[in-house]
Amino acid sequence: MSQAVVSRHGGSFRDPAGFVFLHEGRLYRQINQAGQEDFERFIESGLYQDLVGQKLLVPHREVKKVTGLAEDDQRYKIIEPQLVPFNSYPYEWSFSQLKDAARLTLKVQNLALARGMILKDASAYNVQFIGCRPIFIDTLSFKIYKAGDPWDGYKQFCEHFIAPLALASYSSLETLEFLRLFLDGLPLDLATRL
Repeated sequence: MSQAVVSRHGGSFRDPAGFVFLHEGRLYRQINQAGQEDFERFIESGLYQDLVGQKLLVPHREVKKVTGLAEDDQRYKIIEPQLVPFNSYPYEWSFSQLKDAARLTLKVQNLALARGMILKDASAYNVQFIGCRPIFIDTLSFKIYKAGDPWDGYKQFCEHFIAPLALASYSSLETLEFLRLFLDGLPLDLATRL
């Protein structure tokens, strides 16, 4: 029997630390060797347990072997995250939901810093909702923090959260529709002009 090659999920393509994929109808996340050190610190620091315990991050289970999956020399580990019952997108959210997702991102960032880690990005797409409660879904968004380094995700946080929320609060909630056009976040120069 031939082994299947992993097919990355369409929305999981930028992070060299790993990616999400579907295999035989199940969702998995491959952690590449490039993300090994950060992932190990994420677990060993207690940050994972903190976030899951506070229901701020979807839990996962480590998978020893995925039957029928071809070997990959970049692979360090495979995890299976708990599924979120319904996927939604930032451009579908209300003002309050976008604000709640922004607050969650900042809370996760503060907890990460307290454990010697930092969010390497701040995409609104790292958040989903279970009912009306936001939850962080990207296990590989965490990296080891080096004292004095700026937050790499700050600009993205501004584009995905601050700019759209400010624009909507100063003009019209309809401006949140811009997030449908700008999937990488509302460009700050455009938000400033508007």
